[in-house]
Amino acid sequence: MLAVISKGILFGLLLAVMLGPVFFALIQNSIIKGFKAGIYMAIGIAVADTSYIFLMYFGVKLFQNNDVVSFWMGVLGGLIILISGILSVRKKTIHLESQEVNTQKTNFFKQFAKGFILNGINPFVLLYWLGVMTLVTKSYGYTQTEVIVFFSGIIGTLIITDFSKVALSHRLRTWVTPKRLNVLNKIVGVALILFSFRLFYHAVEHYNF
Repeated sequence: MLAVISKGILFGLLLAVMLGPVFFALIQNSIIKGFKAGIYMAIGIAVADTSYIFLMYFGVKLFQNNDVVSFWMGVLGGLIILISGILSVRKKTIHLESQEVNTQKTNFFKQFAKGFILNGINPFVLLYWLGVMTLVTKSYGYTQTEVIVFFSGIIGTLIITDFSKVALSHRLRTWVTPKRLNVLNKIVGVALILFSFRLFYHAVEHYNF
């Protein structure tokens, strides 16, 4: 079970350092609106991710006994993770904009909804979770308990790292130089590409028609 938790933490860390719009929006919002606004937004992001995980889990379980569907889900999941990796490697750097701090009272539901909607309306987030769910259920062959532990590790890691981003937002703003962003993008991209190869291998190896 420790290995399952470790893999969950690893995937959580990979997702945490993927430098997409949510990453920059969270830091920017924390700088402008303050610590509480950033925390509320991070909670909304985590809830959106959790909702997608449940949706993908039941979707994958629905077709788990159909070898043809399982094969194509493995291929699709591999393609999704592969494309995520390639896009991460090729991603252009984004600079945080300089804006004045807003000291107005923070509204929980507004900031929560901002994080939930920003993460939820991105179709690539849904596809990413489909790829990861296919990997853990088809390639890793996790039981239901192991799947819960694995994704708990991911979500727990994401919450901790997002809260850390909020707390360190002002320092991160000076740290995220174009050179460092490029290095992080390439590391995450290569890791995702390697995971996609494993999923492709599993699909071909275990579902021969």
